[in-house]
Amino acid sequence: MVSILCGRVAVGKTTLAAQMRQQTGAVVLSCDDLMLTIFDGCLGEAHDRTAMKCLQYLFGLAEQLHELGNDVVIDYGFWLRAERDAARAYFSSRKIAHEIVLVQTADPVRLERLARRNEALRNATERVYRIEGKLLTRMDAKFQPIAPDEPVRLYENTQERNEIPHV
Repeated sequence: MVSILCGRVAVGKTTLAAQMRQQTGAVVLSCDDLMLTIFDGCLGEAHDRTAMKCLQYLFGLAEQLHELGNDVVIDYGFWLRAERDAARAYFSSRKIAHEIVLVQTADPVRLERLARRNEALRNATERVYRIEGKLLTRMDAKFQPIAPDEPVRLYENTQERNEIPHV
């Protein structure tokens, strides 16, 4: 099974991916981790195009891991309907079981988590994404809500509960 995590910034996608790895042994593939490892600086306007190339690489890697019998979690926002459709098409065309997992959390909880994360990252020595102010507004504006015809599994992320979807 390939679980494709979808959701806005700071809803808990990476935390859920880590829980899935720990509880099920799934292999986690993260576009953010890949890009932060490969590129030394901000890519500016080339970021989105480069992220799509990295994502295509991760799809191929997920396919190989699946062929070897591994469950895979792809940790990426999949903010655009076209990105979600492309993921479905890729794995469907290869007859690989997959699901889009929409990770959601209440906005006050999400913003508090993001504030804590940004504060913890202020003195980080490694490259990380700090998301604040105008950047957060721009990123939130990019997220296209799930349409009624899109098949997704909903994961409501709360501070009180840490359940994982079945993979």
